[in-house]
Amino acid sequence: MLGKDLVKVFSLDSGYRVFGLTKKSEQNAENCFYQAVDLRDAVALKKAITDIDPEIIIHCAAIVDLNACEEDHSDADLVHIEATRILSSFKNETVKFIYISTDSVFDGIEGNYSEEAETHPLNYYAKSKREGEKVALENNKNSLVIRTNIYGFHTPPGNSLAEWAIKSLSARKDINGFTDVVFNPLYTKQLALLIKEIVSKKDICGVLNIGSKKPVNKYDFLRQLAKSFSLDETFIHPVQIKDIRMSVKRPNNTSLDTVKIRQIMNEEMPTLRDGLEEFAHEYPLNGFDKNNTIL
Repeated sequence: MLGKDLVKVFSLDSGYRVFGLTKKSEQNAENCFYQAVDLRDAVALKKAITDIDPEIIIHCAAIVDLNACEEDHSDADLVHIEATRILSSFKNETVKFIYISTDSVFDGIEGNYSEEAETHPLNYYAKSKREGEKVALENNKNSLVIRTNIYGFHTPPGNSLAEWAIKSLSARKDINGFTDVVFNPLYTKQLALLIKEIVSKKDICGVLNIGSKKPVNKYDFLRQLAKSFSLDETFIHPVQIKDIRMSVKRPNNTSLDTVKIRQIMNEEMPTLRDGLEEFAHEYPLNGFDKNNTIL
């Protein structure tokens, strides 16, 4: 989700030549060149990075299926840790390396976590992402770890929270929204634009929280999503995660303190409403028509 928006944002600027590593072959676009590389293949990944010889590397790939990470630790480690080790080690004295992490590195007991707050990941996805953070920061003095939570759409379509909700509500199916799970998510394009701004400020390193202006629980997030797409929000039902038997433990409140990024940018963070409006505007171009029917 994030990769495609980073490609769009950076490739529109003639000051950059953009290279995208993808799982499957993609057609090259103006100012963007794709290579099919499996990040779990260390030999192929090292060759691709050496051939491209980048000045900036943004590692935004992840295995976000929590069950898959619990079932196959090695696969999660290859993407979140070993690929990070290879990418962050490339010309680590000069290359800017950005690792996209997650708010899930926290246990969710308190919320409003600062960059300095202690991490206590509850599941293997979060544990492996936290190890990836450590590798990035240890391997490259220019590394920036971004903790965030995103929504958006895949190309081709996927099954992210927002995509699942849109498909379900457009089919007039009942869905549940957690009232006791809190986060401050960003639309992928919002985050891509912020990352481009950050890249222009070459001295930003370490850990940085990036999230929407105000936290929201997932029930209210889904309701606002439905409104943005003119879908019937009465199909969304409030439930509490503590009452649902989950196979993988999840944190409740992973809201992020964004004071640091606001000071760096000297501006407020984007709002959820603005992000959802842009998401709704762009999503019809990718599989959703004006009659709220999935194409």
